[in-house]
Amino acid sequence: MEHPPEASWYVARIRPKAERLVQVGLYRKHFEVLHPTYQTLSKRRDRRKLLTKPIFHGYMFVRAQLSPERHLEILKTQGVIGLLKSSQGPIPVPDEQIENVRKLEHHVGECFHSPDVVVGDTVLVREGPLTGLRGVVDQVNRRQLRVLVNAMPGSIVIEIDPRQIQLERETMYSVVAGH
Repeated sequence: MEHPPEASWYVARIRPKAERLVQVGLYRKHFEVLHPTYQTLSKRRDRRKLLTKPIFHGYMFVRAQLSPERHLEILKTQGVIGLLKSSQGPIPVPDEQIENVRKLEHHVGECFHSPDVVVGDTVLVREGPLTGLRGVVDQVNRRQLRVLVNAMPGSIVIEIDPRQIQLERETMYSVVAGH
């Protein structure tokens, strides 16, 4: 099993409902931990409540300069099941994907239909808390635009106001045309 010499982000699989236990355990062992969450409104008959939910159920990100000893320390943390890995060992998560995940934590908003965007278009968020986030249009409904964002351990679909995005090809065209 090979371990890169520099610190990288890794995806830890964790037991259900063990998020806090794992965060505290890894923090005490001096690991940087990212457990991305988002806020959603719970709609009940008699009231509405703001809930905080994890973006990735059963997963957490851990930054470490992974050596066999540090890898073992992560695995020995109560609530950790393992790290996502291939036949060569744990898979480092690219920094770009971690930045996408960090931006997803700030997403809030209503979405509207945009006739200029079609499923499969690559888009770039040009304003708001998700500025710089790239994704692929997954679905265009009457009132919303869904964008698929690539992030390990899977992809996330967000809903966003179409006025906050631009087509990736428009960006490339602007560069070529000198706009």
